[in-house]
Amino acid sequence: MAVSGLSLLLFALRCDGRWFEAHVFLPQQFFLVASPAIATFVRLAAGLSGALLLLLVPFLPRGAAGWRVSAAVLLSLLAAEGLLRWRVRPLVRQELTPMMRTLTDWSPRYGQSFRPGMDLLLPLSGRQVRIQTDGEGRRIPGSPIDPSLPSLVFTGESTVAGIGLRWEETFPALLGSRLGLQAVNLGSPAYRADQSWLRLHDGLRDLPHPRAVIGIFMPGLIARSFWGQLHPPPRPSPAVGFEQTLRVPPSGLQATGFYLLWRHLYWSDAAVTEGMRSLGESYRDMAALAQARGVPCVFLVTGHTPPWMARELFEKQGLDFVVVEVPAEELLADGHPGARGNQRIADALEARLRTRLANR
Repeated sequence: MAVSGLSLLLFALRCDGRWFEAHVFLPQQFFLVASPAIATFVRLAAGLSGALLLLLVPFLPRGAAGWRVSAAVLLSLLAAEGLLRWRVRPLVRQELTPMMRTLTDWSPRYGQSFRPGMDLLLPLSGRQVRIQTDGEGRRIPGSPIDPSLPSLVFTGESTVAGIGLRWEETFPALLGSRLGLQAVNLGSPAYRADQSWLRLHDGLRDLPHPRAVIGIFMPGLIARSFWGQLHPPPRPSPAVGFEQTLRVPPSGLQATGFYLLWRHLYWSDAAVTEGMRSLGESYRDMAALAQARGVPCVFLVTGHTPPWMARELFEKQGLDFVVVEVPAEELLADGHPGARGNQRIADALEARLRTRLANR
């Protein structure tokens, strides 16, 4: 108890708001920004808990009563472990959530992705939303993709896929309509950057007339790069060219609920650096795929992304990007951009794309 109390006090003293921002908030930030009050509350709770534990040390029972207290503490830890395993698994394995089980399935090539051939009417964001995909798991408006048409090619995660929105409300559909081009949407819920790259690698091959490629970055993709694995990238495969590496099953300590919770909340400097390096490689390779086809590649970067991240990932690599701030009132309840937020994104990307397409 004394060691635990001192550890909590040290945590409260050392881990300030900047520490929380770097190691907890940013690696998991998508469109919702964590309140600084969270860090203040956690530090206060840790400090008070640590002080309370130290104050209780002199009053701990000895002898048989002490053994009973020890047994009670051990049983409480076992109960907490069971509760954490139950509650934390859907956080670190999003395919376990009800929506993901409905919309996605495991692909040996791409990992967890949109189910192919879907036509579902689902209650999303307080209304009925129709989700349709073609035989390759690409979201479509109903009519199939025509490979012969000039196309805008989008790759990314649930924001690109338009979760919670009807097709015509998504920014890929808006941009396609405004620019008079077919929108080919390769996005899928919970994709990592390397999955997005692999979908783009395959998707461009089947499109004779792409006009531009649009990708996406948000700080939360850093943590997503490590969910349930030690960040394995797509590996070369003699049979299919590339394939998605299977998840490495956790073992021993890694399988405990306490470890899963800690691993979900805390990201070390080394992990953030590795995530940034891997993301940079994925984005550079996406741009190279577009360049090989002679078309521009533009990345949507979410607001509240620190300038240093944009510099490392895009400016230093000579990649084109547009930062778009989506206000909280334009987000859906689950944190995805709503219809107005997608219009804002489309407005910003349209201006850049018109310039890039005009200069080709």
